Amino acid sequence: MDQLFKIVWFVAVSSMISGKVSAFSLADRSAVSNSSEEYGYYNIYDKIDSLQTAFQTVETNMQRKNNMLRQVLQSITEMDDNFEMSDQSSQGTTTIKPVQNKDTAVGFTTKLSGSYSSTSSIIRGSLILYNGGNAYNGTVFTCPSPGLYLFHVSLMSNSRLGGILIYKNSQQLTLAYTGDENPQVNGASVSAAVWLSVGDQVYLCPYSSPLWINLNSAFTGVKVH
Repeated sequence: MDQLFKIVWFVAVSSMISGKVSAFSLADRSAVSNSSEEYGYYNIYDKIDSLQTAFQTVETNMQRKNNMLRQVLQSITEMDDNFEMSDQSSQGTTTIKPVQNKDTAVGFTTKLSGSYSSTSSIIRGSLILYNGGNAYNGTVFTCPSPGLYLFHVSLMSNSRLGGILIYKNSQQLTLAYTGDENPQVNGASVSAAVWLSVGDQVYLCPYSSPLWINLNSAFTGVKVH
């Protein structure tokens, strides 16, 4: 009996002590929480939650800025591509003319000399200095390709009424005339720019006869365009 009473008494005392401890623990937690709020302290869990929220905000802002940066870089890349395409297009539409080789450029220069007794005679070249394209055969220039050509004659002569005419086919173009003074060595020169088609011929004839041509006279023709 005494033993049973002791067990019941022990259980009752233990229950009373446990209830007091529990009551104290709840009151203490409430006091600590109230004290933390009163003096500005942060609960560790609230701090963790606020840090997580801040990190999420920073991460969101960084993602937004990265997206904006990608859009800017994409725009710049597209602009570069457009400029490159435009440059290639302009290069594709621009015709760069190659420099003509000296052996294929059309033109000639020849010295003139000799005497002619008829105005129907064709004046011959005495020494050909240059004959690009081989279009000048020593007497007549035959056009190998259509274009604008320039011809020039310089004449030295002691013949009275001396002169040289430049012809295109049967058409008179220009005259180099030394004058009608007493016989002496006089000089004259003339040029002619003319459009030629393939097969057109240019040559020289005396303006009057007889005509004596000093060896320092010359005849030049060149394709300019």
